[in-house]
Amino acid sequence: MTFLIWFLIVVVVIIGLLLIRKYTSVEFVAHAKLLFKAWSVWLASAGSMLSAWVQSFPQNALDAWSSLPPDIKSFLPQNYLGLIGAFMVAMGVIAQFVRQKKLLQQSTQIKQDAQP
Repeated sequence: MTFLIWFLIVVVVIIGLLLIRKYTSVEFVAHAKLLFKAWSVWLASAGSMLSAWVQSFPQNALDAWSSLPPDIKSFLPQNYLGLIGAFMVAMGVIAQFVRQKKLLQQSTQIKQDAQP
């Protein structure tokens, strides 16, 4: 139930941001559509989602841990389960420094189209 509430809050924030953009002078960056293709956005989103899931449903997280094969359990201690999401968010921040050539080309094209 708490995941549903969390999801609804995220949807309300997105709708609020879109309304603010429409009725005020707030503008999105020109390359906002490209951000959905960036590794950093995907890693940070997956890490945040995993952390929220582990905190919202600790029993399900423990059940998922119990269903892992013993060799994986021996390699990854149980107390690291909560740190995986934080690690993915940190990797998302680091991934912002990696240049994705396809996105660079598309961003350059968008900037050139935006200039008069």
